[in-house]
Amino acid sequence: MIRDPRFIPIPGSLNFRDFGGYLTADGGTVKKGKLFRCGMLTGIAKTGREDFAALDIGVICDLRREDEVEGSPTPIDAPFDVRVHIPIAPGSSMDLRASFSNPDMNTQHRIDYMREITREIARDHVAEYKLLVEQLLNTENGFLLHCTAGKDRTGFGAAVILSALGVAEEHVFDDYLLTNSATELFEAMKPRFEENYGGTVTDGDLQAVAGVQREYLEAAIQTIHQHFGNMQGYLEEIGLGPSATAELRGRLLS
Repeated sequence: MIRDPRFIPIPGSLNFRDFGGYLTADGGTVKKGKLFRCGMLTGIAKTGREDFAALDIGVICDLRREDEVEGSPTPIDAPFDVRVHIPIAPGSSMDLRASFSNPDMNTQHRIDYMREITREIARDHVAEYKLLVEQLLNTENGFLLHCTAGKDRTGFGAAVILSALGVAEEHVFDDYLLTNSATELFEAMKPRFEENYGGTVTDGDLQAVAGVQREYLEAAIQTIHQHFGNMQGYLEEIGLGPSATAELRGRLLS
């Protein structure tokens, strides 16, 4: 299978890609080489550091919980020394993990938990995404956001940024669903699930939890409409009012 060119082949990286290149509703294009998203950076090999440095990233927003950071720390030397920690810890993700110890839970339950996680990310973590937006606005260089797998907290953040730039919703979903092509992510997560939960994890469970589904992001967008009126209301809440949005578009669109 031919890998989407948005993926950046840095040795040891997870789900690492450029989320530029999308067309906006008014005919612009999101610049490539400015916006990046990925999973944890812990595994990046020494041979990949030069490739990472070449991206000229001015800030790394790490959205992982404290325990995730402690268990899989990001290197502290250059080019990783521009890291800003903005921990996001959805309580429903703890419920998801607990569900694997419950024999009455099935794949549909995992999917329901994943939808609830994205709802919670959208509803309860406004302050954290406001900090992320501040970092984005304050760097002239490349911008990277990531979590452990680069798909839920990161996927929502990337969707918000693309929405602010005027990218059509269908393309926002295209970027979100591209995680399902990150084969290295599934390869990394499968042994961890087997180690932690033994034979209780089915292939369907793994696809539901290690990948993404359209309905996950739809749940977050529905929550935004319920609590903030619409996406524009949410963007204003996190600091992307008209002037900040115009500045962002001026910098990141061509």
